[in-house]
Amino acid sequence: MQNDARLLFQTFTEIGIINQLARAELKQALPEGMSNAQFETLTHLNRVDGPHGPSQMATAFQVTKGAMTHTLGLLQKNGWVRVETHPTDGRGKTVEITKSGQAKYQEAQQTLYALMGELLAFTSDMDLETLNLNLEKIRVFMDAARD
Repeated sequence: MQNDARLLFQTFTEIGIINQLARAELKQALPEGMSNAQFETLTHLNRVDGPHGPSQMATAFQVTKGAMTHTLGLLQKNGWVRVETHPTDGRGKTVEITKSGQAKYQEAQQTLYALMGELLAFTSDMDLETLNLNLEKIRVFMDAARD
């Protein structure tokens, strides 16, 4: 069966609506002083291995370097990330999450897990695993296409 563009459009519409609803919940659940952008940045730093440069992160988030620098500055001010000069390229910077940042991230994550209880009771692990596999395929394709 050939893919139908309307079906793909409906899929992205649903993803967009879910994203809006999730962001609204996330905003209310985050610890005092943490924005969605800061939480997403901490999530990224928890997911990747080793330090990353602000430019790499801006590209990953598809935001300007200035926007990423601003977010990293707020995270650094709170002690949640460490921004240092790149060890081999004095012009560059590296970003790492701190122990305090990991603790704050885990605190936020626990609050979100509690909020997700109702949704988890509504759907099965198998449904979520299937959904995640399919969404990952779309993300990998789209990620490769933008490079």
